[in-house]
Amino acid sequence: MEPNSDDRITAFMAWRRRRALEAGLFRPDQLLDEWVFRRILLHAPRDVYELEKLQLLTGPLFHQYGDDLLSLSQKRPTEDERPRRVGREPDPDPRESRQRHPSEKTRRTGSPASRGTVRADDPPVSLPSVRGDKKTISDFEPAAPHLEWRGRAFEFGCSTLSFKFWETEFLESWGALLESIAAGSVAPASPDEEAVAALSDRRSKAAKEWEHAWVKLVLRRAYEAT
Repeated sequence: MEPNSDDRITAFMAWRRRRALEAGLFRPDQLLDEWVFRRILLHAPRDVYELEKLQLLTGPLFHQYGDDLLSLSQKRPTEDERPRRVGREPDPDPRESRQRHPSEKTRRTGSPASRGTVRADDPPVSLPSVRGDKKTISDFEPAAPHLEWRGRAFEFGCSTLSFKFWETEFLESWGALLESIAAGSVAPASPDEEAVAALSDRRSKAAKEWEHAWVKLVLRRAYEAT
């Protein structure tokens, strides 16, 4: 182990608290034991392939947190610490806003047509209904022969307190199909269905909303099984 590793352990503890809170766990040690990270520091893996060879993490944990643990061991920022936007424009000067406000109010008193601000290619404006803004997960595309799986009985097998309502709705609709594909009892027949198998053997990382919901379920089951 390198001499000044205490700061890395401190960073690991802070990261573990954030991730445990995100996963809805009561105690950070339910996410990952400290000794696992200490073993990672001891072996000092150079990349994720060497980290995987250590076999210190279960498949779901390595898939979800392997990159972060490698970054922590190498004193690099984790995924949730990296800037999410590049080249952000500076915030406008608030004094400028106050100076423009009266003129903007005067300029907006007329109709859009009289101001000449309506473009021919502007989209129509419509007010959403009460249910129109309800969030749903709609980026999952099953194969046509598997559409009949929608709404089949599905057991979560874990607490759902940390799930968003749109995640539970999606899993209630398609969880039975995803679980059958992951178990190998149903062959994948669409790109999204093939992604289930790829997530199971750690060949890809969750990117779409439905993938995050499924991986969250797998991880939650693993947490409660330990």
